[in-house]
Formats: sequence, C-alpha cells, structure tokens
Amino acid sequence: MTDQVSLPTTHRFHQWLHRTLLLLLIAYPLTLHLGILDNGSLLPAATILLGLIWLSGLSMLANKHRIGWFFLSGGGMLAAWLYTQAGDPVLVLKLPPILINGILFMLFSSTLLPGKQPLISRFAEIMHGHKLDPIAIRYTYGVTVLWSALFMIMIVESVLLAFFATPEIWSLFTNFINYALIGLVFFIEYRVRIHKLPHLKHPGFTAFLLSLRRIEWRKLI
Repeated sequence: MTDQVSLPTTHRFHQWLHRTLLLLLIAYPLTLHLGILDNGSLLPAATILLGLIWLSGLSMLANKHRIGWFFLSGGGMLAAWLYTQAGDPVLVLKLPPILINGILFMLFSSTLLPGKQPLISRFAEIMHGHKLDPIAIRYTYGVTVLWSALFMIMIVESVLLAFFATPEIWSLFTNFINYALIGLVFFIEYRVRIHKLPHLKHPGFTAFLLSLRRIEWRKLI
C-alpha cells in the first residue's frame, strides 16, 4: 500500500518541478530585459535565477544526481552575497550566458575526441533504435562539430557583449536573439538531415520535437 501511494506522489513532485522550471525559464529573460529597459531593479530577475538554480538542484537530487547538492549550496552562497552583502546583480546576471554556453560547448566538443562517440551520433542511435551506417556517422559527426562551433561563438559573443555593449544590447542578444538563432539552426539542420539521410525515418518537425521529451538524457551524457 505504501508503494502505491508514494509512486504517484513522486510523479506529481517531478511534474511540479518540471512545470515550475519551465515557467521560471520563460519568466527569467522577460523579467531581466524589462528591468534593464526600465532602469529598474534587477533583483527580481536575480531571484528568479536563484529559483532556477535551487529547483534544478532539487530535480537532480530527485533523480539521484549528487551534483544537485552543488546547485543548492551554490545558490545559497549566491543568495547570501546578493541579499546580505549588497552584491551587484548585474555581475551575476551576465555570467549565466557564458557558463551555459561553456558547459554546452564542453559537452559537445568533448565527444569529438579520439575514441569518443560524437554526441549527435549517440543521440541519433537512441532516436532510431539501431546503429548508424557510415553515411549517417559522418553526417552526425559534422553536426556535432556544428553545434560545438556555435556554442564557442556564443561564448565569445557573450563575453564581448558583457564588457563592451550597453546593457540593453547585451540583454537583447543573450535573452532573445541567441535563442532564436539556436532554434533557426535546429530547424535548418533538421531540413538538411532529411535531404542528406533520406534512408532514415524522419518524423514531422513537430513530432520530432515532441519525441525529444521521451529521451532519457542521462544516456547521452
């Protein structure tokens, strides 16, 4: 009886975490950009960022990833610095684009090393449920290189904008234009993939996006 009660409760907890994280992800760039445009306080955006860090840590712990403790403790130290030491939230808010693109660059580029399977190749095998043929292996290797290069460009861009651009331009690029560019590259690559790999099964773009939710991402890392 205990198991029958605990499983739905755990499922509901995961659903609540994912939905709350999604809402915060949507609210964060909007809150930050509006705060910058209105010359208002950036603490609301910093608070949302802290919520994202803490909830991400809880999600990792719920999935038995010990790194979640790092997120929780790091968020706690960041909160103490912001709210008790009168830290400048601008410095904090300019770091995430650099860190996120840096992590993604390392995640993709590290799989291009000798003896490693390119990340997109691994992803394609999971999606299709079988080993790739040589043509698909070459293509997915190239796509992994493409994403690695894109994230490296965004690291350089984020650093340059943080130091030399106005806050408005920095926010416009890091909170909106960069995400639109990622979406555009994602869509163009999908169309090219259909042309280059016609022998593989390709669902519609919307169906492909929905299928991403069923991927066990831990298998890719």
